[in-house]
Amino acid sequence: MFVPAAFAQPLPSQPATAPTPTASTIPLPRTVGYALPGTRVEPLRSAVNGIEYLLYIALPPGFDDTGNSHHPLLVLLDADYSFPIAHGIVGHLRDRNDLPELIVVGIAYAGPPAYRLNRTRDYTPTRVVEGGYGPDIQRHSGGAAAFAEVIERELLPYLRARYRARGPRVLVGHSYGGLFGAWALLERPGLFDGYILASPSLWYDDHLLLRREAASTAAQRNQRTRVYAATGALEINAERDMPGDLRRFSARLERERYPHLDLRTEILDDETHNSVFPRALSNGLRYHWPRADVPR
Repeated sequence: MFVPAAFAQPLPSQPATAPTPTASTIPLPRTVGYALPGTRVEPLRSAVNGIEYLLYIALPPGFDDTGNSHHPLLVLLDADYSFPIAHGIVGHLRDRNDLPELIVVGIAYAGPPAYRLNRTRDYTPTRVVEGGYGPDIQRHSGGAAAFAEVIERELLPYLRARYRARGPRVLVGHSYGGLFGAWALLERPGLFDGYILASPSLWYDDHLLLRREAASTAAQRNQRTRVYAATGALEINAERDMPGDLRRFSARLERERYPHLDLRTEILDDETHNSVFPRALSNGLRYHWPRADVPR
């Protein structure tokens, strides 16, 4: 009987050896993407500025669809990177009784990726055509006031009605997002009860927020607000001194003596502009919700 060579038995003096599998010979299994537990994505088309936003929403384990639960609200800018980081940190601390249950909402954008354009348009308070990401992007700058209207008139009412967000509202922003938070603190009192500002771009528009008088100083002084602000100790170069800028901003707030402002600032050792966010977020969360205040 003819035996094809591929099935022929080897001679006793030549023991068979199986070929070593390699990455190119092992078939890839069929896979599915990983979804962050307890999350959903909802669209929000703004009538204020015409922008199509996406809301990345994480609901806590104790959220009750029947309408009996109410939770504080954490709102994140730059959601494409901040939301998954915050989801992990909030869940880790909450599950160990270091945080209360929070509703976490990240504000993202529909459509093709346009990270630099979107954040420049929404997070900057004035139109500045030089610096930043360059003239092609900076020509879209100056939309912070409109974005604040989106938050006040559309986002927050929706979250109160749909998810019964109650209690402290805390905004988290990094870099340009931190700039928006610092601007809102001075210009839009009452928009949020607290802020976590990671490396705010206080250099923007020739240090605008360090030299311009706040528009609503009297109202701000009657608004209880809690602020955690941090920058990395390594955020210094020939053009910018972000630790120095944060010290000056803190000194301004302390000099104006807001009686209802609780402020903590930190310069975080060994952190750069790119690395500082997770650490600042963790510290800021625990500043806003001290462990002694967490229900058990």
